[in-house]
Amino acid sequence: MFGVKPPKVKTRTVAVPVRKAPNPAKPAQSNGHATGRSGATTAAPGNRYKLSSPPRSKPTTAHASASDGRRSVTAKSVVRKRKAETYTPLSSDDDSSDDDSSADGRKRQKTSSSMEPMGFNRCLEPDPNRRIRLPSPEPTAAAEQATELKREKGSALAKAKKGTKAEMIHGRGICRRFASEYKAAFPGTAEPPVVLLQYPSNSAPERFQLSLPKDASNFNPLDDIYYTIEEIVQHYLPVDLATELSSEADGTVRLLKRAAFKNQPDEFKRIVESFNATMKKKLDDKTIANVLDSKHAIPLSIVKRILAQVYWRTVSPYAYLLKRVKGKETTYGELLPNFVHNIFQQTGLKSNSIFIDLGSGVGNVVLQSALQTGAESHGIEIMDKPAEYANDQANELRARSKLWNINLGPINLLHGDFLESPQVDDVLRRADVVLVNNKVFPSKLNNQLLDKFLDLKLGCKVVSLASFGGGGGKQGVRNENSIANLFDEERYDSGTGSVSWAGESVEYFIMTKSR
Repeated sequence: MFGVKPPKVKTRTVAVPVRKAPNPAKPAQSNGHATGRSGATTAAPGNRYKLSSPPRSKPTTAHASASDGRRSVTAKSVVRKRKAETYTPLSSDDDSSDDDSSADGRKRQKTSSSMEPMGFNRCLEPDPNRRIRLPSPEPTAAAEQATELKREKGSALAKAKKGTKAEMIHGRGICRRFASEYKAAFPGTAEPPVVLLQYPSNSAPERFQLSLPKDASNFNPLDDIYYTIEEIVQHYLPVDLATELSSEADGTVRLLKRAAFKNQPDEFKRIVESFNATMKKKLDDKTIANVLDSKHAIPLSIVKRILAQVYWRTVSPYAYLLKRVKGKETTYGELLPNFVHNIFQQTGLKSNSIFIDLGSGVGNVVLQSALQTGAESHGIEIMDKPAEYANDQANELRARSKLWNINLGPINLLHGDFLESPQVDDVLRRADVVLVNNKVFPSKLNNQLLDKFLDLKLGCKVVSLASFGGGGGKQGVRNENSIANLFDEERYDSGTGSVSWAGESVEYFIMTKSR
């Protein structure tokens, strides 16, 4: 019954609203240019500090209007080519363009800034059903502190890599695990000082060793402290107190940087302790609880900060292993948080939704779904190493979200073939949003996926990086496959800085099960 008529996929041109990129002269910049609508959030003081990110090699091909801040996206008229085009790998073993190699030859995955310009405060649409704050009672600091001291002799990171159920990996653990790659942040001290940073919850504080990486592309404990404090100040405290603690003259981060510059470790520790006292006071008087309970969407900047912390502690030291691929079907690439945020917004993902990522890699998108939206989030990955790292990240996120006092949605990660998994079949029947990065999938595999999509419920949305209906995707399904008639498809441009394998904008497609 299939394969008789050409597909009637409705492909149309859309205009994607974006905010104007901030002036490069200003210190606060966005990680990318693809933005979404902001949720209703309370205004907060501007952000003065940012992480450095690699320059983009190519500009976006879309044209932005200077008058209204909207990018006009034009879908090109495309005649479907019968012959496959030249394959360009997303990453490969012979990739020698990286400039972030450490002294021992390990290559870190490049990670861009987790910070957002505070003027944006981008959020998804408020979800009244989402409870962001962890339900009480939370674990006491004393109990968690005792647990941490018991396992001080071991390395949480080493345990995670051996497959043991992961505990939270403290900043100090990274420095100890890779001690030869760090130097003292405060010269002249016999041992690198250790500070405890209190997060906006009753969980025990995180331990940080005040060291600096010899290679600037590696994890930097001091930067992690600075950016974490800024996110807490901006989004967990009332505006008047946030303004005070963000002061250009004597705000918390400004004082910490001054102490580091003047080589004053005792002063650095004193400032952190003062911040911790403020946190405990605002936890005790319910200020933080009230702020969180007034929110129904998590600012993207917090999402990016938490995901960056998780990635640095679990995947980044071993990211060079992800480049060892067997063929183009297993070529590895990542969708970056800004892009994923836009996808969630366009598909209307909510806390009562079900999301699945087919070919989930190290689990970044699945984790962002559970963290940012609270949705029931699933992923499946066929390759061994990415699937292993995905579970490491999930364990770290579960522990770290308690620090940030954020309630996660359920996370379920599988290691296997999505074509052969009964669990995947069950989730697909219930799913509201399906993501598949089929950029380099052959036509046969795309056809097999379309067969799977027959069981999707009406209204389910499928997000892909190649068209399933021949709407311009290089590896899309052939026109004679009329299963695509069951879907309406729209084409979009992502904007720059959206994927790990290209700086320029890439096309993507959202098709809706309509028949």
